[in-house]
Amino acid sequence: MDKFEYSVQDLISINELYNHAASVMFHNLNKFVYIEIIDSEGEKNCFTLTKRDFKAVQTDFFICVLNDIIVDGLDDELIMSVKLNPSVENFPVEIIFTYQNEIHERYFCNFKELGFIYNSLKKQRSGIR
Repeated sequence: MDKFEYSVQDLISINELYNHAASVMFHNLNKFVYIEIIDSEGEKNCFTLTKRDFKAVQTDFFICVLNDIIVDGLDDELIMSVKLNPSVENFPVEIIFTYQNEIHERYFCNFKELGFIYNSLKKQRSGIR
């Protein structure tokens, strides 16, 4: 079996494979999910993910939601604030975007994803200005 922890970039790639798969088979293990993704050319890619990461891949978190957070973070009209709640195991970070003191959007993620978001925003902003 493969490793159990992946970088956010790895999970984005797995999410893309999952979205474009010709076939997906998964097996629930105790704390993990073993997935086999077969692409349109018949190549099999196997991964062992945490149940949280598998659920995030299924709901397109790593491609769509992270992109939405980054797009909101680049919007100069929105104010981004971060609340930490380490007692929430899978989603200890809440990212809140406000517009004119009203909540525009809330997102939940983990610390690794927050680091990815900050790095992406930094790269985008330095490329824009």
